[in-house]
Amino acid sequence: MMRAGVHFGHGTRKWNPRMAPYISAKRKGIHIINLTRTALFFSEACDLVFDAASRGKQFLIVGTKNKAADLVSRAAIRARCHYVNKKWLGGMLTNWSTTEKKNFISLGT
Repeated sequence: MMRAGVHFGHGTRKWNPRMAPYISAKRKGIHIINLTRTALFFSEACDLVFDAASRGKQFLIVGTKNKAADLVSRAAIRARCHYVNKKWLGGMLTNWSTTEKKNFISLGT
């Protein structure tokens, strides 16, 4: 994870104090994430996803950054999951009936 740069957090000016337990240091104005805790929580998350998948639950993979778009679509197709890799429309989960109408209107249908 260190080689991939996972440990680099946000700048020290842009942070939420509730994240303090997960920050191990500050270097050159950037928070350094505690990778030991990250690995532990990542492992727990993987276990939860595995358990849910084994019970037939469905997943939505979201990654709207340009660099992640291709990876998100390939991973979702491989896992037979739903995905969003372009623009996230507000209300997609909480207000779908209204969002669906607005989306179709903007597409001209």
